[in-house]
Formats: sequence, structure tokens, C-alpha cells
Amino acid sequence: MNVELRTACYRSPPLRCKPQSVGGFTLLELLVAIMILTLMMTVSFGAVRLGGRSWEAGVERANASEEVRAVSDFLRRQFAQMIPISVGNGEETQIAFAGGQNSIRFIASAPRGPAIAGLIVYTLITEEYADGQRLVLSYASFDPGAEELREAEPDQQLILADGFATISFDFFGTQADDSMPSWHEEWPYGEENIPQLVRIILAAVNDADSWPELVLRIRAEEQS
Repeated sequence: MNVELRTACYRSPPLRCKPQSVGGFTLLELLVAIMILTLMMTVSFGAVRLGGRSWEAGVERANASEEVRAVSDFLRRQFAQMIPISVGNGEETQIAFAGGQNSIRFIASAPRGPAIAGLIVYTLITEEYADGQRLVLSYASFDPGAEELREAEPDQQLILADGFATISFDFFGTQADDSMPSWHEEWPYGEENIPQLVRIILAAVNDADSWPELVLRIRAEEQS
């Protein structure tokens, strides 16, 4: 009997020998197994990529939310410390506040720190740059002897947020010709009081990246 070919012999006449199948895979079975393994690896890799993208999107949303919260809290503190001080001499005094669609100027206490002290002239503006518009805050020492609220050379400048298509300001309160408080696109220098609320609208190129409206309250007890 050939050792390389196993056979099964039957005793009943006539004597016949039947080859036994050797264990293994056929080429077709091997190809099917490879295809199934490839499909499983593709699905698994896609799931890993999807999970990674979801993680990155979650991190980006968390960072964006943190940025919104930080900027909002910072501006709330500055506006809450606003002082409705008058500028000028004699009958020509004016409340030191001026606001438009692209800029706000007001006076408040200096932030804590050794670099600057006393009262500060804050200027919050929208600034054009290569990627769109950004929100910039500059501040300079206030001159008590100034006859009007002028824009001074900033002692320091902060970029609060950037990457927006448009940024605009609105003001809520009672102006000289109003019977009831309402929203205004401008708050001219020389009004008898300061607004009650300031609204900042920051619209990104992609609506999904736009910030919620920031509505900042000016404390009523500080208004005259």
C-alpha cells in the first residue's frame, strides 16, 4: 500500500480500495475566507474611524463651548463694572458711553493687576483680518481732565474671538426720543443715560459654528 495515499479496502469481493479525503481547504474556500476577513476588517476600521471623528467633534464642541463661556464671562464682568461717569466741563458734560454696529466705548474700573490702575477707557471693536472678523478689546488709562470721550492709544489689546463672517452690536434702553425701552443699532455719544443691555451677535461662515447671542446686562443701580 502506498504510504502517500491512504485507502480503505473492503473485504467483500471483489476487493476494492477507496481513497480517503485528506483534511484541508480548497482554493474556493480560502478565497471566501479571505473575502469575509477583508469585509470584517473594513467594517472594523470604519467603526474606529467613525469613533475617532465623533471624539474629535466632541472635543471641538467642548472647546467651542468653553471659549464662548470664557469670553461671555469676561465681557459680563467688564460691563457689570461700567461707570456712567460724565466727561467734560460745566454744561457740556456727556455720559461717557458710545456705541455703534462695530464699536463700543465705555469707562469701567481697571482689572486687577499691577500693570494698570484706576479708571479705564475700554474700546470693544470688530476688526477685519484675512479670515474674516474678530472681536478685539483694547483699554487705556482714563484722563479725568478730558473734555470728551476720545479713543486713546491702547496700553494693551486682547483678541477675544476670531473666525467670524460678521460681528455686530445692539443696545437696549431708553434714548432721548423714546417713550419705551427698545433695541437700537446705535447709542450715540451724548445720550442722557447708558443702555440697559448690550447684545453681541457673532455669525460664523458656517452656521453650525456661530455663537449664541451674547446679551450683557449693565447694572441698573449704576445708571443715572
